[in-house]
Amino acid sequence: MRVLVLDMVHGGDLLARRHLAEGDDVTCVDVYGICGRDLKEELLSMDIRAVDSVPPERYDLTVMPMHCPRSFLEGADPGEIISFSQDVKRFIEDRRFRIEVTGVKGKTSACYLISKILHDSGMSVLLHSSRGEGPWTQEGHRIERKVSIAPPYLMTLPVGRYDAVVAEVSLGGSGRADIACITNLAEDYGIARNTLRASDAKKDVFTDKVNIVPRDELMFWSRFHDGLTGYGGRIAVLSKPALGSGLRVSVEYDGTSEVELDGSYISTEYIGAMELALEVAHQMGVPKESVLRSLETFKGVPGRGEIIREGGRTVVRERNPGISHLSIGRTLRCLQEMDALEGAMIVLDPVSRKVCDKMDKDLIEATVSEYGVPMVITDGDGSRPEIPSDVRLIIEFIKEGYQ
Repeated sequence: MRVLVLDMVHGGDLLARRHLAEGDDVTCVDVYGICGRDLKEELLSMDIRAVDSVPPERYDLTVMPMHCPRSFLEGADPGEIISFSQDVKRFIEDRRFRIEVTGVKGKTSACYLISKILHDSGMSVLLHSSRGEGPWTQEGHRIERKVSIAPPYLMTLPVGRYDAVVAEVSLGGSGRADIACITNLAEDYGIARNTLRASDAKKDVFTDKVNIVPRDELMFWSRFHDGLTGYGGRIAVLSKPALGSGLRVSVEYDGTSEVELDGSYISTEYIGAMELALEVAHQMGVPKESVLRSLETFKGVPGRGEIIREGGRTVVRERNPGISHLSIGRTLRCLQEMDALEGAMIVLDPVSRKVCDKMDKDLIEATVSEYGVPMVITDGDGSRPEIPSDVRLIIEFIKEGYQ
């Protein structure tokens, strides 16, 4: 069979190798022109044709990520077209208990919370996230490898006897997880040059086992899959949020309990992720006492709403690939609830490592203007602007990570 695989950046080379092992004649295309020469030469040495544009030929099967526009195929006869997720579903062999998490916002936060809760309950956990991949330990996530969270990388998860694998996935999933989660559809943004929506890709995470989506999105996602479980409504905020202070919340989990969340991160940003983690824990039968202890001792994800002191000032750091007008607006809304925006300044760093979605500067500026906070956008070269002496709070938004 003649197989065409598009996009080496997001794991196309992994799928090309699997098709080669099946005896297929494989052409792999670096459609974005940013793949390293070494990888192309490696594929060529394996008799996989590695090229920069789609040869205008006939193929039996074309495999491409959902975000790739069909215009890349112009001049070719692609045959059957399937997504990376659909191809991964065919090839994935990992039979360990696996939780896959996709969505628009909060994926990493949810994965960290799920991993901590499961670890604290006595399970051994492997976490695969946009921050990196490695086991969850008593000290937290030990990152051993930086890797993409595109669906093909679910096929390269490290070996080892783990009770659970928690995997953050960008667009889609394997369709073979034991528990599949969608954090939210905060924005059903356009992909593939606006010929598709994000939901068209994210629905591929659904499995024939347990599927969890936001309660208020049940009707939307039910068009793609039956028997969904809705999450939300387990947590209620009891105290006024204050920067650097703990937050009292009520938790509905085998009865109602009160806990205090740690003050080292913006905990109000994490409520949605906590709700999802609680539903996963409930599905897995994690004891109440263990769940509550995990929530109380959770310190947030490094660089995600992190609150630190630097040079006599307070710094709130948001460092992730999902920086957008939506995430910036959420952070500013949380800080406004804390009465913390007076004397604040925003530093926005657009640095990007293999991140496909770019920031919309106009939308971001419009969002920031609603809060009256001055903003400086850096050149993305690592340098930092001069900070006026009267600035008491620096809000850093750094767009980076691996997708």
